[in-house]
Amino acid sequence: MTLNYGCRWHFYMTYNRRSFIGLGSFVACGAALNVPALFAAAVSRVFPGGLPLLAGDEAVLAFVRGYSTNFRVVGATVLGRIRTSGMRALHVIVEVKNADALQAVLTGAPFADIYADGNTLTFTLADVDVTIENLLPEVFAARLVAMGKRSGNAFAHDALVYNPETHLLSDPFAARSGAVKLVNKTFGGPAALEVALRGMLEAKQLLLPQSLDFSEWKGRVLRMIARAADSRKLSENFLQQIATLAEKLPPGGMEALLRSRLIATALKQVFGLDTAVLIAEFKLLRAATSADTTNAALWLALLIAPEIEANAYDGAATTWLQSGTRFQVLTSRRALAQARTFLNS
Repeated sequence: MTLNYGCRWHFYMTYNRRSFIGLGSFVACGAALNVPALFAAAVSRVFPGGLPLLAGDEAVLAFVRGYSTNFRVVGATVLGRIRTSGMRALHVIVEVKNADALQAVLTGAPFADIYADGNTLTFTLADVDVTIENLLPEVFAARLVAMGKRSGNAFAHDALVYNPETHLLSDPFAARSGAVKLVNKTFGGPAALEVALRGMLEAKQLLLPQSLDFSEWKGRVLRMIARAADSRKLSENFLQQIATLAEKLPPGGMEALLRSRLIATALKQVFGLDTAVLIAEFKLLRAATSADTTNAALWLALLIAPEIEANAYDGAATTWLQSGTRFQVLTSRRALAQARTFLNS
């Protein structure tokens, strides 16, 4: 099938409930585009009984069916539902053939506080944190092909693809083998730290151990000394995830990260911080502070107090903590507000 698009698609919609949707152009168009073949039949198998979806998942998929007949649940979501781990995230990719149908559905969307970043919609619905990527047919097809290749995935579970309509499950790297398994070790610098931190978090969310291979690779990454050119981005990657890390990891886990050579040298170069001193201060504060103040808030108060108190618009407190994934941002904002309250008390 060949499609021709002579323009960019734009949709903008303002809601009265503090939300704004600006679904930008899906892709720069104008050339003939060929849809590639999807996964080979041998990769996909019917999942007996279908994926055990949450009530919120079903509501979101009903919404998606209002404008598309071709969509997939992908990544860690699939493994989380298989394992009934309680993982909140729902990640869906959707093929969009009809712009009018999409706009009509968005106009009457039944969900509050929908946010858009390019072609991605995010919102929270009851028991799920939802990410929907709306893709043109050739982009959707190419995305599925890429998910079956090692070069496009850090972990085996990144390549999981489930079709809710046919119950077909694609698991090209045996993600269900019993551990969070690394399939691509080519990441370097700040990207390697992002993968290492994500693997730690998703292991907790999926109720899985870290594979020996991943643990050894992560150890090598964290033992590196931060290069001056990478330190700012490394610090940004760490701070973006610190709220979710502090929520999921025990205090000892956070301490181990802060003592790691990579994170310690990056924070030293960017903020002039001694992480050994920070850890000692955290222990004192945690013992003296009400449990109503989260670990994440205390870590932020210790790490970036000057930026928080100055409310600097170009500082780590207001820039780094409000980028990253949508739900990292929500968690970070809650922790940031608590840290500000703590520092002002």
